Amino acid sequence: MTKLTKTWVAVIGAILAIGLLLPLLPVLANTSPSATPVKPATVNLTGTIKKLAVEGTCYQLAADNGKKYELMGKFPKIDGIRVQVSGVPKSDMVTICQVGQPLQVKTVRVIK
Repeated sequence: MTKLTKTWVAVIGAILAIGLLLPLLPVLANTSPSATPVKPATVNLTGTIKKLAVEGTCYQLAADNGKKYELMGKFPKIDGIRVQVSGVPKSDMVTICQVGQPLQVKTVRVIK
């Protein structure tokens, strides 16, 4: 078999393999065209807001559960203040600060 023939056999084999696997892609991805997207769950956290000098100024919630969240949205930008926060964790994004999992703040209550 010549080198050119071997190349064509490989190309045709690859095309056939792709054609056979194409219908299985939604199954392999565990999705279907009619599947509804999952709405991210809201979390309720208590912790301390920390002002960090990273890439300018970044704000982090050091939660009482030991996790760190980068706060996004409206919240008191006061270092050291204790708060209860309700928000949606964003696992599908990367931020400039990268000081914890991004958390889109919905509500904040200052703890005195």
